[in-house]
Amino acid sequence: MKPELEMQTSKHDLVSQGYTPLTKEELLKLIANNTVRGDYEYSGHRIYKTFMNANGDMQAKNDWGSEETGRWSVANDGSMSVEWEGYWEDWSALAFKVDDEIKFYDSISGKWRTTFHQIMQGEQDLEV
Repeated sequence: MKPELEMQTSKHDLVSQGYTPLTKEELLKLIANNTVRGDYEYSGHRIYKTFMNANGDMQAKNDWGSEETGRWSVANDGSMSVEWEGYWEDWSALAFKVDDEIKFYDSISGKWRTTFHQIMQGEQDLEV
């Protein structure tokens, strides 16, 4: 799905189409100790890569060359929280598997946050 269309979707839209949020176990199995490539909107369309260490640490880099470190966790209800050490925006969202992607929708507003378009095994180069 094109980024401008993703921004127009909400958690409600996916639920009404029959999708259910991933469980904690399902999400951990997909992302722990793997590198993800995704996108989000911030002053236009941004692309990033993040290594999701199973211990909760993460490192990331976006297409502007900005790098960040932080922590991630998944609560019992399946919501994933991200807390960056620097200026990148922290968030908490529910994850939905749609085709081969994982789409995240904000836990409070239900609006689209980010999509993991590619999950690569292990720790990979973060150049975008």
